[in-house]
Amino acid sequence: MDSPKILTAFSIFSNILGFPLKSKPIPSLKTNSITVLFCFFAFWISFPLPILGESTPKNVHWDSEQIVFVTANPKENSGQLDVYTLEDGEWVTILEKIPVRLGRNGLIFQENKREGDGNTPSGVFPIQRILGKQKREKIRNLEYTQIRKYHHWSDHPNSKNYNQLISKYEKGGVPLWDSYIYDLFIVIEHNTKPPAVPGFGSMIFLHVWNEDKPTSGCVGVSKEVLETLVSVLDGRKNPSFFIQIID
Repeated sequence: MDSPKILTAFSIFSNILGFPLKSKPIPSLKTNSITVLFCFFAFWISFPLPILGESTPKNVHWDSEQIVFVTANPKENSGQLDVYTLEDGEWVTILEKIPVRLGRNGLIFQENKREGDGNTPSGVFPIQRILGKQKREKIRNLEYTQIRKYHHWSDHPNSKNYNQLISKYEKGGVPLWDSYIYDLFIVIEHNTKPPAVPGFGSMIFLHVWNEDKPTSGCVGVSKEVLETLVSVLDGRKNPSFFIQIID
């Protein structure tokens, strides 16, 4: 993973918005107005909004004051996570260079995501929902659901509940209680607005990883990192995932 590329991409983005990245200057980066406009355009199109335009607020690029930035090289199923929050007009690094596991086939542009393809969709996604098996009282302004033994998530494209949390078993329903990877997770809001598009992908989460294995299409991190992330996310800051292929 080329960390300077990641830092440069985020720094250009933050500077265009008028909010510098605190204590993270771009080394030896010389730009003029044409360069900045080109970089902005390249950065913008590399974060496509969902193809349906429904899962992500139209203002997600501009109103997000917390960014969970996930990056990986093409076709790699390991990547990096960095977290930034806007404080007093400056982007402050909360977590950096955190290793993550991705889908077995790496990242794919969101519009090309398909059920069972083993890819993690790239794009911009609002952070709205957290689920976990423990009772939690310190979630800040985000929806939290405590998982029970009867909770499943539907990943059957023909189900009316496709890509939704359900409270009973159905064909294609994945039991959340049975696996440690769902001890705590954040929904990556890909294809989640009902009715979800059949076959467009389901169950895309940031969840507890198996360090030695890729995911089926999610983003996996250590339980410790996930606990830290959940503790700092604040719904009032309109947090978002930025998932990006770095070439």
